This record gives sequence, structure tokens and C-alpha cells, in this order.
Amino acid sequence: MPLSADPPAVIAIAANLAQVRRLAAFLKEFRARESVDDLAAFDLEMALVEAANNVAEHGYANSGQGEMTLEVVAEADALRLVLSDGGAPVPDGYFTQCRMVDPEATHGRGCNIIQACVDQIDYVSADGINRLTLVKRLQS
Repeated sequence: MPLSADPPAVIAIAANLAQVRRLAAFLKEFRARESVDDLAAFDLEMALVEAANNVAEHGYANSGQGEMTLEVVAEADALRLVLSDGGAPVPDGYFTQCRMVDPEATHGRGCNIIQACVDQIDYVSADGINRLTLVKRLQS
């Protein structure tokens, strides 16, 4: 069933780890309204939470300062998430040059998790705004 053509849903939160759960809840509400299947929803939530945690932890250095915004867009056969923030940008090539991480490591898995969960990743940093776009194609 095609998704609705409603305008994007948007939420802004403080850029801290405690607020990331609000993004996950927002996505859950959206996906329930759009009848997105459970597996796709799980993958999107995992990628979103990983990316948002990285924004809070690395982009804003756990300062609790700043904001991040999530835009959720229903397309004909996909969901598009756009996570924007004004924190420090990720290093060039971060999303295209993931590396193997020791299974015992406590950090460094973010890129791999995000790549495994979505079908398309686009990252742009310009004029002090970082914009990460994650696309998950949906089964019809």
C-alpha cells in the first residue's frame, strides 16, 4: 500500500542523549499512522537512534547545548528521515568508508549500524548545518 502524500512530520529536540528517545517515539507514531511494516520500522529506528546519539555525543560533545531536528517524509515506496543539527560535522567520507571494528570495542560501530539498516545515506554539511538523510525502501 502506498504511503500518504501528507507533508513531512517534523520534531525538534535538545541535542542530548536523554532526548533521543523522543525522536524514536515520534518515528513510531508516524510509522503506525502510515502502516509501515515492523522490520522496516525497526531498521529505521535503529539507524535514527544511532545517528542522533552520535550527534549528541560527538557533534555537541555531550554538552547538552544545541538542537537537532528530525523530518520524516513518506514517499511512494520509502520513508525518508532527515536529521539536521548545528554541531561539529562528521569527518569527510565517514558514511562511505566504514571500517571493521573489533567485536569487543565499545565505540566505532555507528557507521556500520546505520549502513546495515537503511538503503540510502546522504550527508551534507554546509553553512553550519549538518543534514543526514536516511532512506528505507518499503515492501509493497
